[in-house]
Amino acid sequence: MFNGFLVGKIIDSAIIGLLCFAGTSIMGFEAPAFISVVIGITNIIPFFGPFIGAIPCGLLLLLENPMHCLYFIIFIFVLQQLDGNVIGPKILGNTTGVSSFWVLFAILLFGGMWGVVGMVIGVPLFAVIYDIIRKLVYRGLRKHKRESMITDYEEKYHKS
Repeated sequence: MFNGFLVGKIIDSAIIGLLCFAGTSIMGFEAPAFISVVIGITNIIPFFGPFIGAIPCGLLLLLENPMHCLYFIIFIFVLQQLDGNVIGPKILGNTTGVSSFWVLFAILLFGGMWGVVGMVIGVPLFAVIYDIIRKLVYRGLRKHKRESMITDYEEKYHKS
């Protein structure tokens, strides 16, 4: 689970870096390669990563063109919403075996309890807990001869 989470975060960060490069290039910002690398690398940090990377990039753009800085900040907010609500949970859900909803739930729950450390370990830890509970439920269903419920559920949701 932890391996899948790390791979998922790296893939997610690479996608965000590429989207950032495409967006900054299209908008004609200065140093799009530098900006996209900083945003992509800091995206590994859940929730706040792109914002942490946006600070030095925004200051760089502010020195060159104040309007580009304003557009960049808006772009990063939109990009973070896209990543945090669509791209990231989908990728992390596929790499850890839980749905996108449960990825968001785990990040919020564990982040609320343990801060940034909880956000980082929350998804793989929740995936392990989810897997254990799923196996216990399946064992109980098999014990009570509800095999058809298990296969119907697996066919509909897990396809494995």
